[in-house]
Amino acid sequence: MANVTQQSRTRRRRKYEVVESALERRIAGLLPHDTLPPERDLMREFEVSRMTIRQAVSRLVARGLVYNVQGSGTFVSPVEVITKTLTLTGFSEDMRQRGLTPSSRVLAVDHVAASPETAARLGYDDPATCPPVVRLRRLRCADGAPMAVETVEVLATVADWSAVDPSGSLYEQLEGQGLQIVRAAQVIAAVNLGVEEAKILDQAVGAAAIRVSRVSYTGRGQAVEVGHTLYRADRYDFDIVVTREPR
Repeated sequence: MANVTQQSRTRRRRKYEVVESALERRIAGLLPHDTLPPERDLMREFEVSRMTIRQAVSRLVARGLVYNVQGSGTFVSPVEVITKTLTLTGFSEDMRQRGLTPSSRVLAVDHVAASPETAARLGYDDPATCPPVVRLRRLRCADGAPMAVETVEVLATVADWSAVDPSGSLYEQLEGQGLQIVRAAQVIAAVNLGVEEAKILDQAVGAAAIRVSRVSYTGRGQAVEVGHTLYRADRYDFDIVVTREPR
């Protein structure tokens, strides 16, 4: 029995896990957007099959360490986007998955200069070099009931905003114009509603809420959106699955 236990503890790592670990160490010495060697070169280097290389790279993509560009290769992700893997969906997608009908009431929409904080989160050290942003503030509802207050700031240069309906799904409309947001760095916190947000959400002042702040990125690692959403804690929760790597 002791031998069996010892063998299980020292399980031989699969080939793709060995390649994944080796590439992770290599990535640590590279710069954001540096290119990884082509599949054929990695196959020769590690003496493994194409499938093994693809398994290893897919795991690195899922962990946010690298990203793929079709026809161009695999690149090192910016440090800012290395987060625990979550399924990134918009509010409308979330509500439909729960069997609810999403809707929005536009509270404000403006084209404005990016604040120093927004510019920094979008990757611009000098706010003067950051393009203007479209700031959209909305009340998000499910089956007609207020669910969340959302404020997003998106680079004005990434879409034709005259063709965007601010009351509709922003992610779906941007994707229709060829801009696909594939990952986001998110911070989730428990807060209490202030006077303004409580009134909008039809809640008592001081009621519990969930605040989600995020920066969203394209597949090329470009930050294009800064968002802040306040959810009613009695109507919304987050189901997060994390995994522990075998030792």
